[in-house]
Amino acid sequence: MAEVYSFLIPMNADTPEELIQAIDLALCQGNFHQAKTLSNQASQDYPNHDKIQRYARILSSPDVPFYQLSRKPDTPLNLNWVIRHREHYRGRWVALEKGNLIADASSLDELFAQVGKEKMKDLFYTIVY
Repeated sequence: MAEVYSFLIPMNADTPEELIQAIDLALCQGNFHQAKTLSNQASQDYPNHDKIQRYARILSSPDVPFYQLSRKPDTPLNLNWVIRHREHYRGRWVALEKGNLIADASSLDELFAQVGKEKMKDLFYTIVY
């Protein structure tokens, strides 16, 4: 059974920039459902804000699966890597092992092709926002 993680995400954001910060925080913490909820609401409140609309489009995509992370010893290492390198790898798919980059690609299919389906089962992989 997957463990449920609870994180403190501000829900009282008043400006588009504050909403973007809240979405970024949710993503950094691995709280993808919260990020999706925030981006959907923000897209309704700010229909002309490009970055908010981009978040909403990406996070509401049926092609982006969301999985609850299991508690593994190297999960914090992998999440910290994503936080530290997100500017450089933003929009890229990355495969990590124990906080080390194994591969990066422009699509999930490309990442699987690089690493191999069997090896991917053992790796942490995500798109970087």
